[in-house]
Amino acid sequence: MSGPTAGAGSQPRVGSGSIPVVTSSGTVSGTVLTAPMIPLMARLSLPDFNQLINDPIHHDADWAAMPTNLPSDILKFEGNAGENPTNHCRSFHMWCSSNSITDDSICLRLFERTLTGDATKWYVDQPSASHSIFAMLTKAFLSYFRLPFWYDIGTELLTSFCQSSATRLSDHVQEWRRRRSTCRDPPFEDRIYLDWFLRSLLAPIGKDVVSPIGRDVTSHFPRTKEEAL
Repeated sequence: MSGPTAGAGSQPRVGSGSIPVVTSSGTVSGTVLTAPMIPLMARLSLPDFNQLINDPIHHDADWAAMPTNLPSDILKFEGNAGENPTNHCRSFHMWCSSNSITDDSICLRLFERTLTGDATKWYVDQPSASHSIFAMLTKAFLSYFRLPFWYDIGTELLTSFCQSSATRLSDHVQEWRRRRSTCRDPPFEDRIYLDWFLRSLLAPIGKDVVSPIGRDVTSHFPRTKEEAL
């Protein structure tokens, strides 16, 4: 059978998707096939792997070892609207205490196991090795998740609140003050709270209609929410 044969001095053919292997003596001994790059994959905006495995904890060699047998009923926080981050920190502290976990470094390293969903993204986005005590981590956690919670929940409690015909005015004012105390962040201008309070009186019929009691209050030209109350 005729055909070209590979002699001692011949070199193997290197095709598309292959890499020649050079020996220590400088001769080509063969090729290693490589997987071709899919054009679609090359155009995808893939996440930074180093960011995905980022560890925000500043570890210390003198820290106590993590317990090997931990209960599986640890609390979870996903970061959804309506979840209370303060309650989560409080519940986590009670969970640690009930399981005799009092070492600060263990609480610090264990807290990440309570995070799921969007909360895990917040965690890995923290600066690398930026938290060395549990108080630092919880402060960053509350600063990030508490603002949206109070904004969404607190303002909704005020804007959706209306006085009913069976509610005494003094009781309505007391309840409005209680709801106002939950709306901590961000601090709105007083005129906004004044407008919300006037619209809460005896269920205004329309967006721009003020109730009879509201008209009576506005006839005294209150300039602040406290004057209206």
